[in-house]
Amino acid sequence: MTLRPSPKPAGFSPRALASRSLPTSPRAATRLRATALAALTFVGLSLAAAAAFAGPAKAYLYVVQDVDVTGAPVKLVVPVEEPGLVDSSVTLRPARAFSALKARNSDAYGNSSLRVDSATKATLVIGNGADADLVVAEVFWTLAAMGVTEISAPPFIQGKVTTELLAYGAHVLLLTPYDMLSFERRDQVPDLAFVMVDGAPVPARTVARGIATGAKKLNGPKLRELLSAAVTGKSKRAKMAVINGVGKAAVRKAYKLKIELLVPALTDKDLAIRSAALDACISAGIKGNTKVMDGLEKVVENDTDTDLKLRAVKALSKAGVGKYNDLLQAEKLRTGTAAEALAAVDTLAKSKQVKIAAPALVGALTHRDVTVRQAAFKGLVAMAQWELLHKALPKDELNGETKEQIARILVEKGSDLARDESLKYLISKGSADGAIYAAQTYGKRGSKSATPLLIAALKHDSAQVRQAAAEALGLIKDERAIVPLADAAQARRRDEDFMMKSAETILKTLSLSQVKRLVKSRNVTIRQMAIRSLAGFAQGARPNPSVVALLMEALKDTDPSIKRAAVYALSDIKDDGIARDLSKLSTDPDKGIRMRVAHALGRASGRFAEAGKMLEAMMKDRDKEVRVAAIDAIALRKHQGAFSGLMRLINYPDPKIKRAVFNALLALRTGENAQALRLKFRKGMETRDSDVRLVCIRALSEGTVVGDMDALRQASFDRSVEVKKAAILVLGDSKLPEAMEVLALWFADADVKVRELALDNFAKIKAGGAWKAKRKRYLNDFVGTPGQPKALVAKAKKMM
Repeated sequence: MTLRPSPKPAGFSPRALASRSLPTSPRAATRLRATALAALTFVGLSLAAAAAFAGPAKAYLYVVQDVDVTGAPVKLVVPVEEPGLVDSSVTLRPARAFSALKARNSDAYGNSSLRVDSATKATLVIGNGADADLVVAEVFWTLAAMGVTEISAPPFIQGKVTTELLAYGAHVLLLTPYDMLSFERRDQVPDLAFVMVDGAPVPARTVARGIATGAKKLNGPKLRELLSAAVTGKSKRAKMAVINGVGKAAVRKAYKLKIELLVPALTDKDLAIRSAALDACISAGIKGNTKVMDGLEKVVENDTDTDLKLRAVKALSKAGVGKYNDLLQAEKLRTGTAAEALAAVDTLAKSKQVKIAAPALVGALTHRDVTVRQAAFKGLVAMAQWELLHKALPKDELNGETKEQIARILVEKGSDLARDESLKYLISKGSADGAIYAAQTYGKRGSKSATPLLIAALKHDSAQVRQAAAEALGLIKDERAIVPLADAAQARRRDEDFMMKSAETILKTLSLSQVKRLVKSRNVTIRQMAIRSLAGFAQGARPNPSVVALLMEALKDTDPSIKRAAVYALSDIKDDGIARDLSKLSTDPDKGIRMRVAHALGRASGRFAEAGKMLEAMMKDRDKEVRVAAIDAIALRKHQGAFSGLMRLINYPDPKIKRAVFNALLALRTGENAQALRLKFRKGMETRDSDVRLVCIRALSEGTVVGDMDALRQASFDRSVEVKKAAILVLGDSKLPEAMEVLALWFADADVKVRELALDNFAKIKAGGAWKAKRKRYLNDFVGTPGQPKALVAKAKKMM
């Protein structure tokens, strides 16, 4: 059946809905576009507009009509007034409504029938030849408006009919349960509105009555529970809707709600929610309401926001709770004179309500008057508020003097984390005295975690700070400090004495006999560095026998660090005999030793043929770093015997191993395996690792062919500028016309220097024939790129 359109458009009102057409004016169409809900084609209206629907009770049928939506006809279910139903009893109205629907469109309904099973349940029987989609949609919405929440239509729809199963959208006003609280009187709720309850549309006025009465037959308990759950739920909009609604006396009266409903919102994570809930409670009046007053006391004692605490204190004080009155002094810290602020600090420092008094004192640490700041600091120390002082330390609002005071007290009294961060502040940002204090403390603690900070302090402007840092490093005995100490001694000759006392790097300037004596030092760090430095005395065609003997002796030491230092030194001596001796440690428990063994085997000459096989075995070591060292050594030796094993590791997921594998394969490339490896290097460009891509680009740079273009294209997706530039240079050097398309990918790169490099390498390619036109098109694209620097645009135009 074709429905007739209304003779002319109308404004959005019940009369407009009944006229079967939506407004077509630009202004009205814009309003509709802004409120369309695509999923079910519900049209949601603002609550202000919804109030216009209120009026005398009417009865409606919901029928399918052609609706003009922004100029396009859409078939939607719309309400049309049916005066004949108003006088029907509630029990007879669904059946009479069905009869009216059938009479309106007998062709579509055929011999369909409706059985009303109860006040909320009905069964629709679709007749043969009937338009089942239309019948189900019209009956569903018409009965839903009458309170029927469960409709079945077997066998057309199995189970309960829901909005998702309808073939037609609906042009109805859809509200949420929380929207009910926007209406101060229940008779303001529009009679054409619905609320989805348990997946079924329910008339909004029925929902409003359910909330107000709590009647089970109206789903009252569940609806009121929804409002309570909204206060503690995740939806901010729902929370604010309930808070704003319950905060109004008229709404509380209309729906029989209590302000206690908002108490859980006073502890919400969102400050805006807590603030709105507090305002609502205060507005409603808290005096005599034990539950609400308890909630405000928790705000005072536990909330992290000082202003919120203060508002709660004021409300409680007005309600007769005087135990927090001292905290009203916090306001004077911001608005009072220096004398008033000083008096307030004194009161707060003595307050028993520490949870709010202490944060207020922290705020006073930024007061413009120094006496107030000092008093606040002393008060916090007396209250032992170390954690609050720790949190205050990084604040930019605090001046340097106050920060240094805080840092010093935290070094003595704070937690481990507070102590570490305070020392870091003093050594890096404090005064000279503060830095000296921090360096001396680090020295006493002996923690190597302080080494980087102390190394930085070696460049301090104050000579006293530099000396304190050097002495601390001498006490810590961290080998990472050796080179920086030597550098500092050379940078300032006047510092040389105390720097040299702390620096084992002095070993580099000593004679062999001196180093040999230091090898016997009781200081393990000095012994390690002395042993490691011996490698420099053993280089040459024939290693110094005395040095080698000394290192071999150290290799037997029971101290693992000494043994490791000996292996480190021996592995740096290029000698097959030494490499053969070290190979016996290829399975040593210490992974550092195994790594250095791999290094030694990689440096051994070709005469030590077994070295390659040993490295192949070490490729299977249980430790990843040892495997990487073995692969690097194979690359160094160019041991072809490992080629197959490396090919099997090419897809290994660990990035460090993958980098080593690709690097080794490049080293092992020969004329026989070059083509097979080229395919692997192309595939390697798909790896999201910049180092792997750099190796692959290096491999593809030799004899670049058209088949390499797609692989090199992957470099455009890499975040590394180095990778991009490497690929661009390879493409430019290839001189291949096909490279122009890939180079054009960088014409709009975020880095202007990358764009320029791409353009310069594009210029290297001479294109003829069909490529000439493509070349010009790419250059035009470059010129037309928004934000392109003028100099580059001019350069591109010259290339055209």
